[in-house]
Amino acid sequence: MQIIQNFFVNIDKAEVSQDMQNLVSDGVIDSLDIMALVAQIERHYKKPLDAKFIDTENFQSFEAISKMLKDAYE
Repeated sequence: MQIIQNFFVNIDKAEVSQDMQNLVSDGVIDSLDIMALVAQIERHYKKPLDAKFIDTENFQSFEAISKMLKDAYE
């Protein structure tokens, strides 16, 4: 989960923590933040994130992001 926390720090959203839920639906992050996170993810994995994974449901929580990363990159 530290990698995901680092992604949020890198997009100036250090206040987002792994115990937070509903990040998108509660307005904690928006579509621009999601695109910035995608850029961080792609930079970290050195591989594009398939467009099918770029869905707001995959960015609602650290758990959802972690699951998405496993599905996308493992």
